[in-house]
Amino acid sequence: MNLRPMLIVNGLLIAGMAALSIWGWQEIPEGTQLPIHYDFEGNPDRLAGKTEALIVMPAIALAITALLWVIPFFDPRRANIEASAKFWNAAAIVAVGLLAYVHLLHVLNGVGNKIDVASALVPAMCVAFMALGNYLGKTRSNWFGGVRTPWSLSSEYSWERTHRWTGRMMVASGIVGLIAWFVVGAKSAVLLLIGLIVASMIAAVILSYVFWRADPDRAANGTSH
Repeated sequence: MNLRPMLIVNGLLIAGMAALSIWGWQEIPEGTQLPIHYDFEGNPDRLAGKTEALIVMPAIALAITALLWVIPFFDPRRANIEASAKFWNAAAIVAVGLLAYVHLLHVLNGVGNKIDVASALVPAMCVAFMALGNYLGKTRSNWFGGVRTPWSLSSEYSWERTHRWTGRMMVASGIVGLIAWFVVGAKSAVLLLIGLIVASMIAAVILSYVFWRADPDRAANGTSH
């Protein structure tokens, strides 16, 4: 499985996060408590010391990259997950890219900048959702990535069509979220985006069943339940 894009891009992102942490360590005074979590209003609701704030996020990014590199080797449908390499690489890069972006915001706030983290995160989340949706329809059935229901995993027909339509819903949700961010602000946009994500997940499960029922191969085999 070609995971070089993930390893190269994520390696650069993690190196950038480490360099940012080194710079932040020198700039942020000892004993400073840094905000690392925010509520829907954009107000900090959890603080951490310099060590946690500067080290944990790059460590998580490294762990995610390592995990996503190892997982494909254990998938029983190895050929299918290899055929889904574009989505796998995209998912890994998007995940670490978001972590790197959040880490940047935390460090910049830590050195004295006043950044509305909640507002800054919304467009990044929307773009990430759109990117994942764009690649989701290119996957093949596997046990670790995608809409994994009993129906999609037992029918290639259901898997293909479920992921094609779910990908479209994800892209549309990201676009709507971006528009909402511009028009009504971050708080409303976050709530709308969460609602759209939940609705997309529910719709994906329903679609997987509907397409499983419509699978021509299943009908040819005489199975109606």
